[in-house]
Amino acid sequence: MSDVRLIERWLPIAALGIESTRERTPMTPFPAPNRLHVWWARRPLVASRAAVLASLLPADADRDRFLHVLGIHGDPVASRRRIDAARRKGERFEGQAYSYPRAFSHIPDNETRDWLTEALGRPLTEFAVLDPTAGGGSIPFEATRLGLGALANDLNPVAALIMRAKAQWPCDHGHDLKGEPDYA
Repeated sequence: MSDVRLIERWLPIAALGIESTRERTPMTPFPAPNRLHVWWARRPLVASRAAVLASLLPADADRDRFLHVLGIHGDPVASRRRIDAARRKGERFEGQAYSYPRAFSHIPDNETRDWLTEALGRPLTEFAVLDPTAGGGSIPFEATRLGLGALANDLNPVAALIMRAKAQWPCDHGHDLKGEPDYA
């Protein structure tokens, strides 16, 4: 097996750029995920997931499956061209301009984790992603959503605490976090 990773041979930069922009642009009355807590160097979730996956997968990994795991379930480049052409003509789209939900909202399922295990040749639990300057925690968050281990920290203790509350505590405590706070 070659040690060359997918990120060294191919990465859908245009699609990732468009999806990263979609992630930062609120299209609903709810705040975008980057507003959960504002951080100076916040990384888009879809780009973080792509970096994690493409760094682990072999260069010959199934590219269509890779895009699906990222949550890119359509052609963002073609959609963006259609949107730009309509904007130049002064036309508006009725309904959604993209034919699929924003990529960051895709949650990897067990079938995805099975494919990753097969593509990597080992259980996902044997992998850990390291991010020593994680800031807002996008990379450890996405590693955790994929079922990988994550080791992360930041020089700023506020960032480290927020990241822990966002990525580690939900994994450790699950639904127990939904309880009423005890202010006594």
